[in-house]
Amino acid sequence: MKVKSHLFSLSNNLDSILAALIGFFLIQIFSRHSGIGISPDSVTYLSAARHLVHGKGFISFDDLPVVDFPFAYPFFLTVISFFTRLDPLQFGPLLNGLLFGILLYVSGGIMNGFNKPSAWYKRILLICILLSPAMQEVYSYLWSETIFLILILFFIISFSNYLKQHTTGWFLISILICSLACLTRYAGVFLIITGLCLIFFNGAFTWRKRILDCVLFGSISFSLLLINIIRNLKDTGLAMGPRPRNDEGILKIMEYFGGVLCDWLLLDRKPLLAIALTFILLILFVVTILFNKNSKKSKYGFEYTMAVTGLIYCIFMIITSSYTRYEQFTNRLLSPIFIPLLWSFSCWISGFFKNISIRLKWIYGILFLLITVWFLNVQVRADYEYYDGVKDAGIPGYREDPFVQSEIVQFLEKNKNVFDPRIPIYSNAGEAVYFVSGIAARQLPFLDFPAQVQQYYTGNNNYLVWFNDLDNPSMPDLKSILQHKNMVTVKEFPDGGVYLTK
Repeated sequence: MKVKSHLFSLSNNLDSILAALIGFFLIQIFSRHSGIGISPDSVTYLSAARHLVHGKGFISFDDLPVVDFPFAYPFFLTVISFFTRLDPLQFGPLLNGLLFGILLYVSGGIMNGFNKPSAWYKRILLICILLSPAMQEVYSYLWSETIFLILILFFIISFSNYLKQHTTGWFLISILICSLACLTRYAGVFLIITGLCLIFFNGAFTWRKRILDCVLFGSISFSLLLINIIRNLKDTGLAMGPRPRNDEGILKIMEYFGGVLCDWLLLDRKPLLAIALTFILLILFVVTILFNKNSKKSKYGFEYTMAVTGLIYCIFMIITSSYTRYEQFTNRLLSPIFIPLLWSFSCWISGFFKNISIRLKWIYGILFLLITVWFLNVQVRADYEYYDGVKDAGIPGYREDPFVQSEIVQFLEKNKNVFDPRIPIYSNAGEAVYFVSGIAARQLPFLDFPAQVQQYYTGNNNYLVWFNDLDNPSMPDLKSILQHKNMVTVKEFPDGGVYLTK
């Protein structure tokens, strides 16, 4: 299927433009109280961008090379800062509002290219994406997913056209998109796997072409990430940072995965329900793939590519998290499947209505309308709960009022000179120390690496900044540290303290 310019033209996307504008202003509303949301990962992106702007290299809040995240997103922020002379905290709401608008507009254009496009279907789906708590949360924070999700949509467009037209141009565009996605998030590797699967199972290609294209696609798409990994190994000896092993079973992982799906439907998180929803999700993607692959009209179209993309991401996340311990699955980690899931669940509806009688159209139309109203009501309730929290206290994280107004944070902001610059600072939230004070602070070692923990215990002449509310069970607790290290109290508060090794 050739991507025609009119799919994404302004004249055929007035509804997409309206959705994009509303999305832009929603992010401005969420950010109005205290600015763009800042999480621990956001501080890494922010500090890396600031250091790059000032020519200090790709280093993090601890003055060490960034290895936990790839290069593209901090560099993207750096470029904007360089030309605007503004800090990412200043342009964050406008940037994220614009990116959310682009996501909505591109989504609308893709739905114009479905096998059986429908104006009412497109508008309902745009509203669902616009009101999605997962999408709103992602675009409320300074996170790399804000670009990653758009790159996934671009991949669906480019690869669908490559499968249909077999042109070198679309093949190279797909490679470029995959390369950028891998350099934006390490999880972008799933797009390479997706592309390889789409090529390998394309019956229109000879086996010789499939193998050759797979080799070219895989090797070139991985090249930018490989350069990033080589740099990481050279600077730190770690390919992608410390990655503790996960010892939990596959069913427990599927329970965590399905728990996010329960949240999307405002259902109570129950283990069996969460696991069942995960299985249903995987089956839904498989059915959508088989249906569209066997249909002459929609074969290798947008619906097929997006279903394969969604399925591979689910499998990739479940398998990799069984070996490496991620944070427990959240809206953020599973946001790449939201739009493919929405499309896979509903893309058949327009064609279904065109093939039934007027009487059945009324019956099924009312049924689908009730389901749509229920789902939108679920989303609006979740959105209002989110807005009710951020309008008075700010987006959760390091710009939220309870954190900003805490005594330990106020002390760090006003007493930076209490620290001897010759003595290193450790913290259970080093990124928080940097964010509120601008002072470099190293993270405490993870308990999964006992040699590093012991090295910290035996080390002398260092500060410890402790946040009670940011206690991380993967790190040594304050009681253990004080038992193993001879430390004096510099300043102590109900919500944290500053300590110095004697």
